[in-house]
Amino acid sequence: PLKQQGTYRIAIASEGMSGVYTLNGERKRFRGGADQVPAGATDVRVTQNANRVETFVTLGAPTETALQPTGQGLELVPITHPNDLVAGEPAQVRFLIDGQPAAGLEVEFVEGGTRYRDDAGIQNLTTDSEGVLTLTAAEPGMYYLEASRGGGEGAPGGGESDAPSRVASYTAVLEFLPL
Repeated sequence: PLKQQGTYRIAIASEGMSGVYTLNGERKRFRGGADQVPAGATDVRVTQNANRVETFVTLGAPTETALQPTGQGLELVPITHPNDLVAGEPAQVRFLIDGQPAAGLEVEFVEGGTRYRDDAGIQNLTTDSEGVLTLTAAEPGMYYLEASRGGGEGAPGGGESDAPSRVASYTAVLEFLPL
């Protein structure tokens, strides 16, 4: 139960590490830290993962406190307050990666309730140079938003660096209200 009035960010956020290595000619996978890699392993590739699933709820009058970024991983910062999302009107959000604008991020924006339709109505959108994205929902209802950024020098086949690659994903459910 919510005890104080205002806007809440409800999130499931996780971070982890996984990778692959070769030992005695056999390719193996691991989860956890680098301490999971045995001595003598070669071709070690490590990936750091950061995942976030969110929704926003408000009790009483909307507030901004919970909408502030954490500066970690891929995250959405509402420009248009989540309580002000209205079908037929443009709404803006900003994506950040580790606190910096996520420019050129590809985002899927999907109307809910389209599971058994021939056309799921997926909108493929891209953030601008400041990480800003404009969302327009044709109909009121729940909408699914998904984005990820990943790979890098340490990814398998991604270069010669021993640095870990990073993969960050973000998922949200937003409700667009009727006019």
